[in-house]
Amino acid sequence: MAAPFKDPRTGIFYFRRVIPAALRPFFDGGATEYKRTLDTRDPDEARQRYHPHAVVYEQKLAAARRTRASHHLRSARAMVDDFLDGQPDEDLRGVAQKLAALELGAFDHANGLTDDVPGARYDFGISPGLEDLRDHASRITMLSAVPDLLPLSWLETLQRVAALPTLEPIEWFIAAVAMANDLGWPLTHELHGAIGRAYLDRLCAACAIRIDPARTRIVPPPVLVAGSTAVMSAPSAHPTEPELLTPPGKAAPTITQVYEAWATFELREAKLVDEWRTAVKRFARLHDDPPVDRITTSMVRAYRRTCAGLPARAGHRIAALPLLEQVELAEAEGLPTLSPATVNKALSAIRVTLEHAVEELEVIDGNVAKTVKSMPKRTLEDARLAFEPDDMVRIFTSPLPERSGVTSRTLFWTLLLAPFTGCRLDELGKLRPGNIKTYDGIPYIAIEPDRLRVRQEQEGPAKRMKTASAKRDIPLHSTLLEAGFLDMVAARRAEGTEWLFPELKTNKYGSRTQRLSRVMNDFLDAIGLSDPELVFYSFRHTGKRAVRGKVAKEIVDLLFGHADGSVSTLYGRGAAMTVLRDAIEQIQYPAVDWKPVVAMARTMT
Repeated sequence: MAAPFKDPRTGIFYFRRVIPAALRPFFDGGATEYKRTLDTRDPDEARQRYHPHAVVYEQKLAAARRTRASHHLRSARAMVDDFLDGQPDEDLRGVAQKLAALELGAFDHANGLTDDVPGARYDFGISPGLEDLRDHASRITMLSAVPDLLPLSWLETLQRVAALPTLEPIEWFIAAVAMANDLGWPLTHELHGAIGRAYLDRLCAACAIRIDPARTRIVPPPVLVAGSTAVMSAPSAHPTEPELLTPPGKAAPTITQVYEAWATFELREAKLVDEWRTAVKRFARLHDDPPVDRITTSMVRAYRRTCAGLPARAGHRIAALPLLEQVELAEAEGLPTLSPATVNKALSAIRVTLEHAVEELEVIDGNVAKTVKSMPKRTLEDARLAFEPDDMVRIFTSPLPERSGVTSRTLFWTLLLAPFTGCRLDELGKLRPGNIKTYDGIPYIAIEPDRLRVRQEQEGPAKRMKTASAKRDIPLHSTLLEAGFLDMVAARRAEGTEWLFPELKTNKYGSRTQRLSRVMNDFLDAIGLSDPELVFYSFRHTGKRAVRGKVAKEIVDLLFGHADGSVSTLYGRGAAMTVLRDAIEQIQYPAVDWKPVVAMARTMT
């Protein structure tokens, strides 16, 4: 069994497989081996990462085989066309008629109806039973009575010959073409089949018939069927894909299959994988999970329109309906629909999936979703509101709820930290005692990703930043210092807890605030702040509004993690700690009486 390869110099494991020599010209530009780093020195982790690369390798091999087969078929067609140059279609129809007669003779012989016939020398596959054979002969007699239908039985014989495991009935022609082109014998399996297929293409083209639709009812159905139910048609002289009625090649994967290949191709954020899986499943529901080579730009646009009309918060009852019925229901009942940002995320899932089919799986040549425009954003970049002064008073004078999974201490301190730091809820939930630091006598919160050592040692998901600018230092406001926040941090250090709010549980996406977020929203609803645009994130807007006009914009952006390129140019990692402290002290909420809040905080260490 294949296993990860360990580089003896670095100790890093790799996926490494030798590419078959015959496929190298069609595999990644002639490479002799396929090698991808597994980015780990841990053998167990390497084995886990090995399988996705093995899947991609096999898919690339399949693509190389298809390309090689297509190359052989083009060469074979050129050789067959050259060999048959000047031969009239009448002669080719004669060959097809002879093959049909040989097949019938072989079947007669197999059923004991004749002693010795030329067709018995060839393998035409498993013979039908005597009753089916008689029905087949009767059908041929009926077709022969209508001159323009006579070639139909010949075409059906060609179809059955093409479906044979070998091409023995036309072996003589394949050998003649090989000799004429000075090819060695025996031929490779691929070239042998390609020449036979190209010859059968030419015979089908010569025997092509056109049946008036009004007369199709008089055509009796075939008795003998070869593994394919495709309708006969005349192939073009040099079609892009062969139109001979042969067993179809391996179909292109469906969009859900390609997505799953993308999802396991390399390590990805679990939440993104699940969100995009939902988007791709919606596309599959809308279009019956089409193979990626049949997806059109119109289908992607239809998906965009459908997503834009879907209800934003559909319950199980609505979500179980067909997508178009969900759209109709949302329109009829005036339900809020998915935001442009959500629709554009769904479009991104389709674009990335099809790009994987192009670049990695090589099962399609182009990405039709690239030309589909994203939906324009709504006028407001962020529709969430800031808290008004009366709202702040209500928040900090209302009793805190008792809920499982979240202590009163955690709920209290996250509420108090939010308006004075502008931290996101997930940033607060992932604070460790070590994130509270001091520089030049100024205590501050360091919002930063876990150091490499911590990421390597911990078993759970590591702490990551939402954006690059989210990495920042936030001096502690004097109200937080007066409330005893540093005492609370010292207590957690003394207890040896890993997290500042240790009872919060990490979900499968690495978030520690799923339960806290629900409790927080229920609390706001319970005290009358039920507007859907008033959420925990509103504290960030409230804090920015409190310092607007008092502090330079670039300093505000640094504190709240909204820095742009110009800020990084001016300040690098950030401004001087004294500048940041002076800026944070400009946050004031005069409507709130903080004395009882501070007194309560002293009991929450």
